[in-house]
Amino acid sequence: MKPNSKFIQRLQRLMIGRYGQNDTLNRVLNGLAIVLLILSFWGKYAGWLFLVATLLIAVSYWRLFSHNIYRQVALNRGFQRFWFILIRPFSRLTYQISQHWHYRFFHCAQCHQRIRVPRHHGHVRVTCPKCGHQFDART
Repeated sequence: MKPNSKFIQRLQRLMIGRYGQNDTLNRVLNGLAIVLLILSFWGKYAGWLFLVATLLIAVSYWRLFSHNIYRQVALNRGFQRFWFILIRPFSRLTYQISQHWHYRFFHCAQCHQRIRVPRHHGHVRVTCPKCGHQFDART
């Protein structure tokens, strides 16, 4: 399909003045709906899970096609205040894991400053940026 096809132009005209954002709240709603749909295949309350998942998808699309942009932005910001508090420990954990994958951490013997050195450089002489103490370390 060409980028300037009539279908794309009609879709673009339809979305003028609408929210149209796949923001944090919509992603969480859609993800939760997918999880509930998968659980509805095996769960005891399959009908209710399917109904709740369908409602979540409907709310997500209602937000997507809403003309009231400012209310949807405010709703997303309020949700983000709550959501980021919940996921902060997990995001910190993934950051620490990625840091330890690429770097080796040492502590200065004099001032106890934490020093980050890239891995796989063999034996190196590390200089503490705080006090200037030097020591040998193996990365």
